[in-house]
Amino acid sequence: MLDEYKEIFYGFIFGLGAAILDTAIDAREGNHSMAAELSSHPGMLLYRLLFILFGLFLGWLLWQRNKRERDYRHLAESLNRFHEQCASQIVLLHAKLQVLLTREELHLSPATEELVRSSYERTQELQTLVRDKFPSI
Repeated sequence: MLDEYKEIFYGFIFGLGAAILDTAIDAREGNHSMAAELSSHPGMLLYRLLFILFGLFLGWLLWQRNKRERDYRHLAESLNRFHEQCASQIVLLHAKLQVLLTREELHLSPATEELVRSSYERTQELQTLVRDKFPSI
C-alpha cells in the first residue's frame, strides 16, 4: 500500500516536518520548549495543521500525475503485447494460407482456391496495416 501511495505519504511527512520546524522556530524565539509552545498557543495548532494538509494536497497532486504516467505506461505495454501477438498470428496465418495455395496434391476446387487466395491477400493487407499504421510504441 505504501508503494502505491508513497507520494501522498511523502507529502504528509513534508507537511509534518514543516509544522514541526515552525513549532521549533517559534519555541526558540519564545525561549521555551516545543511542548510549552504547543500548549500555550492552541490557535497555532490549526495553523500548523494547514502545513500538514498542504503537504497532503501536494502529495495527492503528485500521486495523480504519477498515476497517469503509470496508467499510460501500462496501456503502452498492453498495446505493444497486442501488436506483437497480432503480428505473429497474422504471419502464421499468412504462411499456412500460402502452403494451402502452393500444395498441388490438395486439389482445391476453384471456388475454394479463390477463397484461400482472397484470405491470403487479406493477410498481406493486415501485415502491411500492422507494420505501417500500427507501429510499436
